[in-house]
Amino acid sequence: MEIISIISIIATVIGLLAFSIIAVKHRRNRYQKFLFLVFIFSLTYNAFLSFLATSGLLLEYPHFYRTASPFIYGIPIALFLLAKAIGKNQNTPARSDYALFLIPLLHLIELTPFYFQDSIVKLEHLGNLSANPDIMVFDKVSLIPSNWHYFFQFSLGAVLMTITFLRTLKYRKNPGGNSRKRKLIWINWISLILGSCFAILVVLLLADPESLNIYVVGTFLITAALLIVFLGLFLEPHVLYGTLHSENLNRRTSGKARAQKSPGDEDLALKKLIETYFQTEQDYLQPSFRQADLAAHLKMSRNTLSAMINRTYEMNFNELLNEKRIEFALKNLEDSKWEHLSLEGVAREVGFKSRTTFNKAFKSKTGYTPSRYRTAQVPG
Repeated sequence: MEIISIISIIATVIGLLAFSIIAVKHRRNRYQKFLFLVFIFSLTYNAFLSFLATSGLLLEYPHFYRTASPFIYGIPIALFLLAKAIGKNQNTPARSDYALFLIPLLHLIELTPFYFQDSIVKLEHLGNLSANPDIMVFDKVSLIPSNWHYFFQFSLGAVLMTITFLRTLKYRKNPGGNSRKRKLIWINWISLILGSCFAILVVLLLADPESLNIYVVGTFLITAALLIVFLGLFLEPHVLYGTLHSENLNRRTSGKARAQKSPGDEDLALKKLIETYFQTEQDYLQPSFRQADLAAHLKMSRNTLSAMINRTYEMNFNELLNEKRIEFALKNLEDSKWEHLSLEGVAREVGFKSRTTFNKAFKSKTGYTPSRYRTAQVPG
């Protein structure tokens, strides 16, 4: 048990560090960032509870007992939805996504009466934890026995991780590319690791519990997998920060490079950086996005950026921003996830505060009003 405790506390510390970096530095739209944080927090909290259980400290802090259970659901659900959101460029959850969110929520509600029990009652449930760790597996503290919850959690995890692995496998066959593609490759590897662990745990639960120390074996598998996931994060900085290291390096060195290039080369280099930004990031779909945000991303002054956009694109920043938002709308108008949206809803999805502005920008780009375009399905 000592080696599992060591692995668990190391995974917990690394997980907290990763969570802090993602919360402060990660560059993605809010929905994807939220899913990533839920995934990392669920991993970290399970590592922490594994440490309490295997070290015996859970007997001193019994109120933590069973608090990690809802977050076991959070691990595969958050990674599955994150892969889906990145692959489909989602910045809000689809209706079907809410159903998955309900699973850990309902489990949390089911466990709530137990959470409010006195510590003496919880210690009675824990019993002689050091002599028989499988108490954690076969206890009944809610309507459904714990082993049935574990079986459903691990089965769901195995299924969702298998789907995630298969959906992202194509990206691993063609490595490289922008931060979006590289992140999907990372998710592919992580879904393989976690999916294998969940599948093994399902087999353990189906096996004869008398012949296996299920909790010890299962905890070792999970904590080892968590440690691999966390260490993998720090080996892939584009996952932690949401951008490729080379892209960050280009932005840091852009000032020096501009001083060494002719004006024409300078504008072309900036245009390439701007186009890369609009292809890989989605912050510009937020209504609050301003020229200062893009300037900060490119590490240059707002006035310099404005002048170079005028020269390169022969339009001002607002016109360029509207054009990129309309391009994003055109890519998604016929997508099934937008079928239920009204034109006002579409306008809000791409960052326009009013339908009037959206209509004007749309017609300027396509020559058609949004309603006529959608009805006639005019090719963009």
